[in-house]
Amino acid sequence: MSRYTYSDLADYDVQPGDVVSIRFSGVLRHYGVVTHRGTVIASSRLRGGVTETSLAAFADGKSIRRHRDRNGQHPFEIEARARRAMGSPYRLSESNCIDLTRHTHRRTPTPWQVGAATLRTLGDMVWGASKR
Repeated sequence: MSRYTYSDLADYDVQPGDVVSIRFSGVLRHYGVVTHRGTVIASSRLRGGVTETSLAAFADGKSIRRHRDRNGQHPFEIEARARRAMGSPYRLSESNCIDLTRHTHRRTPTPWQVGAATLRTLGDMVWGASKR
């Protein structure tokens, strides 16, 4: 990974710990977490999971929208949670860019996330019972 500088943050008017997003496929958005290195950590199907890229690579020529509500948390804590997820695989229903940003900011799960986790648990219980 090449080195990024804090000046990258000023170029995009974002701060460490911010959630940023770009629009893709019409109305959908891709989300990531800004780091102190001037990079973004995001979960992406195209990149195979949770990776770190420059702000420019994340933006891919599109306008970046920032979401600054850190819920009273320190940016270092937010970044540390994002870094612990590095290398995790992408899964649409349980490990996507929204899941990552909600986790790093300690937000409660969405109804979709709760439903997906419940279905996985029930599936594991049924699968496990059928194996006996």
